[in-house]
Amino acid sequence: MTTTQVQIPEGAIETLDDQIGFIALVDRMESDHALKVVNSARISYEKNKDSFEAKDTALCKFLWEHGHTSPYRHSFYTFHWKAPLFVFRQAFKYQIGSGWREYEVEGETVSLDVFDVFFDTDKGCSWNEISGRYVQWTPEFYLPSRMRANPPHGNKQASVELGSDFDHEAERALMGAECEDDFRRYTERIERGVAKEIARMCLPQNLYTQAYWTVSLQGVLHFLEQRLKKDAQYEIRCFAEAIYELVSDDLERLGVTKEALIG
Repeated sequence: MTTTQVQIPEGAIETLDDQIGFIALVDRMESDHALKVVNSARISYEKNKDSFEAKDTALCKFLWEHGHTSPYRHSFYTFHWKAPLFVFRQAFKYQIGSGWREYEVEGETVSLDVFDVFFDTDKGCSWNEISGRYVQWTPEFYLPSRMRANPPHGNKQASVELGSDFDHEAERALMGAECEDDFRRYTERIERGVAKEIARMCLPQNLYTQAYWTVSLQGVLHFLEQRLKKDAQYEIRCFAEAIYELVSDDLERLGVTKEALIG
């Protein structure tokens, strides 16, 4: 068996305008996600089907729109991302959608997440990322082509493009120079004998990294509902658009449209 450096997977979709980041669908884990959903729902009535029919789309749509989402937690995807660190920190929160249940332990209320930590159970979502403890980073940085500003009022999450009077190219060049300086200090620190796990601490958040993300169908839909919206940060919205494209055939069979997800 040969081990090689990670390459851009076949069928990957480039995301940001610097053509460095991408997302790829590595594994669908089901030949028919829609059939899995309806059979998971119909088990309540001791029913099962061996093929998906057009009328089943209505059931899938009803289940999702009315919050009966457990049938969507039996199917999984694995995605391969290459994205800036700050995008991953936003994406990492999307686990399987059952973590809000609470239990009482020794008189204290705890969430399901605590049980996961105690017993190392699998919530149906896994995230494995390049480790800066073991790998010396490559100097690849995301630099936005157009700078944005926070609006003076309204949605605090939103941002708007700075006007034509703003020198976008000069700001981009300045950001790039700062990143190169940070990376030079990082490599020099390693050359002086400092461990990678320490040297990495001063690297900027726009550094590119890669990860595998395995997530349930419900988790994917929850991610898309929030990150396809116009007030989502532009960069993660680009990745959401790519994920939607990769799973759009499945969503069409489920009766879930982009318009319905955005709301």
